[in-house]
Amino acid sequence: MLPSVINSCPSADDDFEQLAEYQEQTPETFFDGKPVLYFHDTRIKAWCPAEQYDQLHFFSQNTASSRNQPSPPESAALENDGGKHIREERVEVFVGSSKLIIFSHNSGTGLEIPYPSITLHAIKNFRHLEHPDDASHKFLGVYLQLEFSGDGGDDDDSFDPIELTLVPSQAASEGSTNIDPLNPERTSALYNQISACSNLNPDPANEEDDEDAYMQDRIIFEGEALEGLPGAFRGDDSGGLPPPMPGSSGWITAENVHQYFDAEGNWIGQGENSVSGELGEGAGRVRARDEVEEDGVNGHEDDENAEAKRPRTD
Repeated sequence: MLPSVINSCPSADDDFEQLAEYQEQTPETFFDGKPVLYFHDTRIKAWCPAEQYDQLHFFSQNTASSRNQPSPPESAALENDGGKHIREERVEVFVGSSKLIIFSHNSGTGLEIPYPSITLHAIKNFRHLEHPDDASHKFLGVYLQLEFSGDGGDDDDSFDPIELTLVPSQAASEGSTNIDPLNPERTSALYNQISACSNLNPDPANEEDDEDAYMQDRIIFEGEALEGLPGAFRGDDSGGLPPPMPGSSGWITAENVHQYFDAEGNWIGQGENSVSGELGEGAGRVRARDEVEEDGVNGHEDDENAEAKRPRTD
């Protein structure tokens, strides 16, 4: 699905309903009204590979500026001389109930990203390259893979996701060497709320595919016979009850069972009170024992191993 480019930053107070307020009351409708704000953070670093950043319109286009490269202290966890192959943009993030919104005040541009466009999201661990065991230099980020094609990425050969990492950080300061101590909590909250809102907005294409597969694969007693399944018929898309089986002329229920069987439990057949149709040859007739034994014991032909069989006893 395609994102929407915006040129003004939303207001967390005016453009959203706060999650706590939403959970305290029963909404009058689930289809109108403001989107619910699940998470909001004003200080997040957005990282993207240099060859992909121009597809995310909130990135500044001045690639010659050093501020487009990852900044310390988090850049110390990146290879290639502090991540020179990566572009950085400081952004404000809104995790709304309908869309993920990322806005850069530096570029004056943002993106409204539909959740089905997020094909993967995960928590990514970072550590200082020179001090990998130093806990004070470890931090987390939310790694995203985005697919902005119009066909929903169904063509695997052309699928090339955009990689985006969101790192909650402290306010920018010259020569900063301290990782935000609240980084793990902020990152976990960002990840959890993206997960929650993604569950609220499933891929509509997948829903249709699942429904079509169900309608094609289910078996009910109606319509065209299924090869290899005697007596089973493929149903239509109406979802109604199957028609009566041959000879029944309708469903047998507690209310109409007397129309099909007499008081002793015998099939009525073609009596004047019967509503059933024609039965097949031999239906409703009890075969005598002598007639059955003409075909052998229990209806099976005798063969050369017949003597080895256990004789039937009455």
